[in-house]
Amino acid sequence: MTKIILTSVLFLFCSVLSLAQTKEIPQGYAIVVGAYAKSKVNYAVKYTQYVSDLGYPARFGLNDRGSLIYVYVDHTESFKEAIAKMKEMRQKDNFGDTWVHVKTNQPRLELTAEQKEKAAKTTEVMKKEVVKSLDDIYAERFDEEKKDVQEISLTKEAAEPKEEIEEVISQQVAVAPKEEIVTEKDDRLNVWFRLINSTTGEPVLGEIQLIDTERSKLMDVIESGEHAPINDPKNGSGQITVITDIFGFRKQQKEFNYYEPYTAATNADIDSTENGPVVTFDLVRYAKGDIATMYNVFYYKDAAVMRPESKYELNSLLTMMQENRNLKIMIHGHVNGKHAGPIISTTENNLFELSANNPKGFGSAKELSKQRAETIRDFLIENKIQPERMEIKAWGGKRMIHDKNSTKAKENVRVEIEILEE
Repeated sequence: MTKIILTSVLFLFCSVLSLAQTKEIPQGYAIVVGAYAKSKVNYAVKYTQYVSDLGYPARFGLNDRGSLIYVYVDHTESFKEAIAKMKEMRQKDNFGDTWVHVKTNQPRLELTAEQKEKAAKTTEVMKKEVVKSLDDIYAERFDEEKKDVQEISLTKEAAEPKEEIEEVISQQVAVAPKEEIVTEKDDRLNVWFRLINSTTGEPVLGEIQLIDTERSKLMDVIESGEHAPINDPKNGSGQITVITDIFGFRKQQKEFNYYEPYTAATNADIDSTENGPVVTFDLVRYAKGDIATMYNVFYYKDAAVMRPESKYELNSLLTMMQENRNLKIMIHGHVNGKHAGPIISTTENNLFELSANNPKGFGSAKELSKQRAETIRDFLIENKIQPERMEIKAWGGKRMIHDKNSTKAKENVRVEIEILEE
């Protein structure tokens, strides 16, 4: 009897200690595979170990409000990387309900008591019966049933760790029903997210991230420039956070209310039209001192040759340089590791094609990072940007952000743009 009591006390002490050591998930995008109430920290610890044993770098942390413990397998500042990792995890056994948790850099807006009461009543009126099946992340929807199941705590004690894990997995549900239900009437709110270049007044095309403010969950990703139907978040308040993160412009986030877009607590610039609300973002170019990572510029292995898909972000940089002829930049090159190795250089007038004709050599990590930064400079020069407006800084592997052997080592390979003059 004494032994049982001591074991229980020790178990309780370890759980309390684990909870005390649990930190909030850092700002950015976390790929979440499970959620637990704070009172079930022991389950979170065991499930984290289980996921780690499967070969994933699992961690756990508190959500924004500190009310739930999330177990997550990756964390990144890149939205596109988060989406790719989520889709990859959903293909694995037992991880079909993986989702993206978003932590923003601004505090959420608090509703007044009157607004909360009105939102709750509106929620009952506007509840939908339609949940469409999902074939792609860009049609992502999170329904109330998934929220209820994922955020409940497990209460059944398991005799053995294996049985406990089986119980955890059995609790998981699909993101949406397999069968698609269609109705004739579409009552979703049509919203036009209009992005404007504050320097030129011209429209900007780009992706808009819609976040369920109450749950910090990614709802959808849509393109700017036209009215798009938005699903009811069914989160009680109706608050939706909107994020724009387009290279060449400072990241912005705003909030609007699904039920009362014109009158509820919001920091968004919203106009009313016969087709629905128009939410306008005045996008501001990078300023002197800003440093931005070109997350969507990719290189072939051991090469200074860029992959063709890099052109889109390169064109954004080019447009920024063309708009402001006084703009001067520093192109910072970084690689993974500090050791010398093979280097495949570009051929004349071809920065995006890798073939047997590319010169092959051997050099330091600093030399490879230098050639990669020069490749971006050469692209800009080819497009009539004066060479004196650009400087090169080769870091090699001196400023890695992750261990060179970690699962996130690929993020060490990057190019950063620093604004020197504007």
